[in-house]
Amino acid sequence: MGRVAVIGELLIDFISDTQVSDLSRAKSFNRFFAGSPGNLVFNLRDLDVDSTILSRVGDDPFGRAYIDLLSKKGIDVSYIQLDRRRHTSFVIVSRSDSTPQFLALRDADFMLEPPLEIDRFLDGVQFLHLTSWPLSLSPARETTVSIVKKAAEKGIKISLDPNYRKVLWEYGHDGPAFIKEMLRYIYIVKPSDDDARHIFGEMQPKEYLDLFHGFGAKNVILTLGKRGSVVSNGFRVEEIAPCARRVVDTTGAGDAFWSGLYRGLLDGKDIFGAARYGNMCAAFRIEHEGKDTQLPAIEELKTIYERC
Repeated sequence: MGRVAVIGELLIDFISDTQVSDLSRAKSFNRFFAGSPGNLVFNLRDLDVDSTILSRVGDDPFGRAYIDLLSKKGIDVSYIQLDRRRHTSFVIVSRSDSTPQFLALRDADFMLEPPLEIDRFLDGVQFLHLTSWPLSLSPARETTVSIVKKAAEKGIKISLDPNYRKVLWEYGHDGPAFIKEMLRYIYIVKPSDDDARHIFGEMQPKEYLDLFHGFGAKNVILTLGKRGSVVSNGFRVEEIAPCARRVVDTTGAGDAFWSGLYRGLLDGKDIFGAARYGNMCAAFRIEHEGKDTQLPAIEELKTIYERC
């Protein structure tokens, strides 16, 4: 089975302990080691997929504890950078049954530097995964683009979680235009309908699929919350109904979807079959409180969500 290399933010999430209509209404929070790339490598470990992560945290209690936790889970931490002058970035998040509200307090994550040995970082990698976070600010943007170009030269398949939000992006830099330029390198892009709207404006799902393909993405998975998802390889389109039987917490569902997707692809599934793996993993995360809950083995997930 191949390896997944991940570039992006390791964050500390403070998530409200109850569902709230607005973040300002939350009164107490629980702490989680998070960030979409961090969630992803934890989930990949649960599904027996080998991964490594390039990230930057503060040389502080949170950053050191995060590295220790990853290491104890058997995840390669040799490319996580410790910053002695900046603190680990963290985000305050509302618990929600739809798209959560968040407030980001960023510091170390966007100071990401290239690894000393990029070829070694990419050795044995079949998929390179990145989010919009390291693209949003310099110098992490330049670091990420340089690795993407190197990966493309090596024939590595590149995936993008286009979680663009203007509030996170460098002032004066055209984030949507930059993401559109990046799509020429992308094998899989998985936007939510909110992500697509922030990049392209208000449109219908079919229009979003056409635009992502038009800018170069080979495969598009558009997630639509309670309405499921739409998967397209540019020639064929399939709608996938949601598997979740109840909604407890949507936080981390998208990252769980990615992990199942990669497991499916590495098992030899096509993009449609792999997306069904992702759908099952997302459903399990939605039905359980707390992102620390371990994903079951893929065969157990198939049994739980037999109807999907």
